Order: sequence, then C-alpha cells, then structure tokens
Amino acid sequence: SSSQGPTDDLRIKPDLTGNGTSVYSTATLTSVITPLTNTSYGNATGTSMASPNVTGTLLLLQQHYKNLKGNFMRAATLKGLALHTADDAGPTGPDAIFGWGLLNAKFAAETITKNGTLAIIQEHTLPNGGSYSFPVTSDGVNPLIASISWTDPAGTANPGSIVNVGTARLVNDLDIRVTNTAGTVFPYRLLSATTNGLGDNTRDPFER
Repeated sequence: SSSQGPTDDLRIKPDLTGNGTSVYSTATLTSVITPLTNTSYGNATGTSMASPNVTGTLLLLQQHYKNLKGNFMRAATLKGLALHTADDAGPTGPDAIFGWGLLNAKFAAETITKNGTLAIIQEHTLPNGGSYSFPVTSDGVNPLIASISWTDPAGTANPGSIVNVGTARLVNDLDIRVTNTAGTVFPYRLLSATTNGLGDNTRDPFER
C-alpha cells in the first residue's frame, strides 16, 4: 500500500517490504471520539507503522550481531542480510512492488547466529578489477542462497530536461556467480517494470 518502483534504469525498488497493515502498537494521537493516554494501544496502518517496524528490526539485528561478534555490521552488510533473508512476496523473485520480499527478522537473526557454521557472513574490500571466491557445500535439501551487497558511490545525476532516462547509474558493478559441475548460476535482475530473470545485473548494488 505504498509507492512502487522500479527506477528508470530498472534498479529494484523498493528494496524491502515491511508489514504496516493493522499493526497493534502504542498510540499517541488524540482521538475526538476516544481520547488516548500515554498508555494507549491501538491498530494503525501505513508507512508510519511499516517504517518503524523495519527500522527497529534492523537495529535489533545490529545488536544481536554485536553481542556475538563485538562490532556492528557495515551498512551494506545489514542491508544485504535483510534482503538476503526476506520472504519472497508477489511474483517469484524480486519485483517492483515488494522488492526482495517481506522482512524476516527470525531468518536474519538465525543467519547471524549460524555464521561460520551453516551460514557465511563476510565483509571484504575488493580492489578495482579484483575477484574473490571460496567453496561452499550445499546440504542438498535447503536452498543455497548467495548474495553480495556493497555501498556504491553516488551516480551521475541527469542534468537535462529529458525524463525517464534508462542509463544505468551504478558506479561499481560487482558480480556474483555460483558455479558447480552443472554450470554457472547468475543473479536476479529486472527485465522490465513487471518481469525479472537471471543474468548479468548491471544496475543494482545488491545481487542474489
């Protein structure tokens, strides 16, 4: 029930969806019919509920990570974790209404807890033109999900009066690939405002 993407260059927007419909929470607004107090609770709907839901959850994930590791995640790591563990909603894969899906705090927290055993969360600095790879083993039962996330510098703004310019604004185009004896699996990307597919993503600073 909010605005939808994508951007003109087909970046996946929104990134993430949070529940904001009929959320039961504290209520501080005064109602003419039923006056509220500083101990009132009630149901509310909108971005005013979805935004603090997502923000508070991300802060709790940072706290959980710090409790286990002694430091906070980088911004790109936190974003990547949230998108990596989101529950798919709408069409399969990312889309311009739900983004990568609905925020899943439980899955994200469990991924932090399992880091180093059944999950891998790594932070690296990649030099220009460099590459990084490591082997992983799938259990053959649960889906093997791999993501890469980075903070990209600001792209070049469109200075002209032409609207809907589709030129990619990505500055650093990192790529993730998963390869085995059967071949190479590419990440998701948007093909249009309503369709996605697998291939070389040259638009987004997050790939899964």
